[in-house]
Amino acid sequence: MSQFFGVTFQPYVRHWTGTPPNATTPQWNSYSQQDIVNMLEVIASEFTKISTYSMGYAGYYSPTTPWNQVDSNCRVAGAAAELNKLRDRVAIEVAQGIYQQSDAALQQAEIEAAFSAARAANAVFPNTVTSLVFTNEYVVDAQTTNAVNAMIVANKQNSHSLNLKVGVRSNTFGNITNPSSPFYNELKTLIQNCDFIQCNLYPGSNTPTPQDGVNGVSQAFNTIKSAVAGINSQCEVMIGETGWPSQGVSFNNTDNNVNNLQAYFEAIDKWASQEGVITYLFEAIDEPWKSNQNAQDPPWQGQNGAEGHYGLWYLNDSGGYTKKHV
Repeated sequence: MSQFFGVTFQPYVRHWTGTPPNATTPQWNSYSQQDIVNMLEVIASEFTKISTYSMGYAGYYSPTTPWNQVDSNCRVAGAAAELNKLRDRVAIEVAQGIYQQSDAALQQAEIEAAFSAARAANAVFPNTVTSLVFTNEYVVDAQTTNAVNAMIVANKQNSHSLNLKVGVRSNTFGNITNPSSPFYNELKTLIQNCDFIQCNLYPGSNTPTPQDGVNGVSQAFNTIKSAVAGINSQCEVMIGETGWPSQGVSFNNTDNNVNNLQAYFEAIDKWASQEGVITYLFEAIDEPWKSNQNAQDPPWQGQNGAEGHYGLWYLNDSGGYTKKHV
């Protein structure tokens, strides 16, 4: 794969147990660092970069909970550093996610935890964590854009002192191409303060083929990139999520099968390499929890939904990771 190609990653890959409406998935804090190292060894066979979503804080944790004792996402950067140390090179580079929290104390705990995880990982193996991603798809209006901008401004100097870039992942950056957008000015200010932005871009509704999907994503990306260049020429524009599922009902109603997943993967990798665009595929390994066995709606997140089937690999019945094949 190209040096520009990465993948989003969470360690929540185990299967459902029990039967609906009482099926369950394992606890979020049940994945050990070694479990995650094992996953990253598989991922490193195809990718050199991962972008994560959070540090693992949630409403059921006190903000005073130590950063390395929350949900298993807190272990990802450390697991990557351990893998890099074993291989004596940066096999996996981490863009560390920071999730949005409704509680201000939890939000601050999440941010501080990201710094702690980055420092700890880079002490084990330098340059494992290279950036901090402030929130995921939280930028939806003027208020949330201002909130994220405040996080960026408050933490940028500290991040840079640790050689960490700062940015944000969102599915709404298309609004920066429209000066009439109700939060255009707020987005402009945010972009002025970011080292990078990650744009979540997927094939449009009813896209007939994977190549058509890549063409549509490319067009949307280039429009955003052009707008950003006029605001902050130093802000790198990336794709934070893109993909095509191997089965199930998806939000964009595409023809979902393994053949199309592979074709999209290969086409978007080729495009990323040719254009020099850092692109994160969604997702590394199927995450069954995203296809809720106890729910029907929305259909793409229900028991027949595609949300848990975007991975290149899946956890097989023997406890190993199998790459999907036609």
